[in-house]
Amino acid sequence: MIKKILFNSVTVSLPKNIVQFALSAILYWVIIGNPDITTLLVALSGFLISYSAVYMYNDLVDYEEDKKDSEKLRWKLLASGDMSFKQAKIITLTFLVVGFGISFFVNRWFFAMVAGMIALNFLHSSPYTRYKKSMNKTSINMTVIEFLKFSCAWFALTTDITRFPFWILLTFAIAYNVSYIIYKFDFKGKTIKTNKKIIGGLGITGLTSYMISFIYYGMPISMIFLIVIPLFIILLFKQMDIKFHKIDNMLITEYMLLPVVILSFLILTIPAVGLLNSQMADTIDVYTDVIVEEIPDAITGHVDNLTDKLKEYETLEDIENKIKEDIENITELKPI
Repeated sequence: MIKKILFNSVTVSLPKNIVQFALSAILYWVIIGNPDITTLLVALSGFLISYSAVYMYNDLVDYEEDKKDSEKLRWKLLASGDMSFKQAKIITLTFLVVGFGISFFVNRWFFAMVAGMIALNFLHSSPYTRYKKSMNKTSINMTVIEFLKFSCAWFALTTDITRFPFWILLTFAIAYNVSYIIYKFDFKGKTIKTNKKIIGGLGITGLTSYMISFIYYGMPISMIFLIVIPLFIILLFKQMDIKFHKIDNMLITEYMLLPVVILSFLILTIPAVGLLNSQMADTIDVYTDVIVEEIPDAITGHVDNLTDKLKEYETLEDIENKIKEDIENITELKPI
């Protein structure tokens, strides 16, 4: 029983969720400056407590299925009989109320993101929707959920969207979703062939967002580390014939890969690495400018116009005010 209290569906995900939350906080530190530690800790608490309700709710929904899985019986308190349905429901509700309460006092944007994650997870697990049974729905829904998880620390600290590392966080969201799909659907040749449009779409989108991140954000060394080290670990595991769809193996992989995410950006704080990174970024900018000069003006003109429009909005409040203004203009229109 003590082992299951320490190792269960909630606690097993805490390290992963902490690392995911920490990513945009570290990017804030690299891009903007020192974050407010108190705000970060409060936001982290709100996020972790709220999101823990997801795992308890999932255990409630999957109770009958989990009882038949010998692997899950080792760490599912409800399925193993170490927790009653009533206790699980009370704990789920408590996590939601306490987590939402803490998140609300961070700021309304952070609260909205946490509430959005919970709502999308409801669609994922609910017996009325069961998105997780469909690879099509999972590929979209889980990408949005993971993007919100990777992004929420940023918006706990600031509403700045001009420096928000959208493409980096999208890359991570897609990469994580692909790993989830591999675990959930036990990828094999037939599975890949049957769902080649989904897999191809995720692959192309992930590769595109990675390339944009590599060129645009001035952190090429970090982006190289994020490819080389995880690829090395995955190839090593493959040589050892480790099956990723097994929960224990998946957890080991996550615990090895997720710290790489943090270290890949923290190494930029080392002076020698930071200098080398700046030199690489400058070289990339030179080559990028040469390539852009070869692009027809008709295309670059449209891109510049779009960029100028996006620059009109520097914060989330700017977008909110614009929406309010548009709504007021519509309501003030009188019929002819």
